[in-house]
Amino acid sequence: MKPLSDEPTRIEIDGHRLQCHHCSKEQFHRCRLRRQTASASGMRVDWHEAVAHAFICAHCGFLHEFLTH
Repeated sequence: MKPLSDEPTRIEIDGHRLQCHHCSKEQFHRCRLRRQTASASGMRVDWHEAVAHAFICAHCGFLHEFLTH
């Protein structure tokens, strides 16, 4: 997982400023994650891939993930 931004920044999502759920700080590094999920369909397993935006708190390292639509 390589950060998209080297410098931490404040993040706003849908008009709301992101605040770390663990330490309440507001500076984050951005990166993208690929998620593979499985779902059962009859007797077989179907794999789906989703892209998530991740924001890593610059203070404590807590990872915040948001799936893209």
